[in-house]
Amino acid sequence: MHESAAEKIRSIETPEGTFTVRLILDDLGSIYPGMIRYTVEVLRGTEAVYTYAVNSYESARPDSPIDTRKVAEIVFFRLAHDVASRPHAYTRPRFFTRPLPGSGTCDVVILQGSPRRFGNSARIASWCDDEAARAGLSSRVLFLQDMDIRACIGCYTCYNYGYCPVDDDMPGIIRALESASVIVVCTPVYTSTVPAGLKAVIDRCQWLHAREKVLGREVHARGLLVAVAGRRGTDPFVCVTRVVDAFMENLGILPAGPVLIGDLDRVRDVGKIEGSEGDVRAALRALLAPRDEG
Repeated sequence: MHESAAEKIRSIETPEGTFTVRLILDDLGSIYPGMIRYTVEVLRGTEAVYTYAVNSYESARPDSPIDTRKVAEIVFFRLAHDVASRPHAYTRPRFFTRPLPGSGTCDVVILQGSPRRFGNSARIASWCDDEAARAGLSSRVLFLQDMDIRACIGCYTCYNYGYCPVDDDMPGIIRALESASVIVVCTPVYTSTVPAGLKAVIDRCQWLHAREKVLGREVHARGLLVAVAGRRGTDPFVCVTRVVDAFMENLGILPAGPVLIGDLDRVRDVGKIEGSEGDVRAALRALLAPRDEG
């Protein structure tokens, strides 16, 4: 957990009551080396009504003219002046956030990472969906190519507030992953790694990492990678397995051994590879079985 310390405090008496403006330093070095977050908050009595945050990774370039602490101090003094000048503007809470949807949770989340809606990865996703249903669990296949997922812009805002400011379909994915007990990644190999759409989702899951580290929203899931490749052997899967392993490790997802299916340039149809469906179903079935807590 991070450590907090109040750097500046100013109490302001107004016709609307007593307000307190605080500048708080949070040492987030346990998340990223040297990360410091400054939060300026306005309280009306004991209720927080406004919050501004900035962290040192937002201006991490050596040549950046921005001093994070100075930015926070400027905001502190400007907010103190604004509260004194127009306290009525702070009588009700004002928070800028992007709440996650209230629906969309299920036991098993399947990330279908191929841009081909009816390709081999989609067929594998259907096997996983069916296996979850056989186990009496709720499941959901997320067809990422049908969703509006933008690239991570590296703004580190998620480590200030626990949300991502990019306006797209990621909130539903974050909600689903955060609540799942099993997460399956189905993907083909594209130029030795995962397709761009899946990689965008993996990168944007820094939002979920921030929710875990900043807000304590832990993921309690086990994970499975099922990957297909055109060529034979294990070489085509080296980068894919590393990328997906890093994704799961970053979020605290416990991975099972992957199911890797090659030679599809020749066979074309994963369903025609003997034992492939059985291997996928068996691997997922092992994750869906109740865990022995003893």
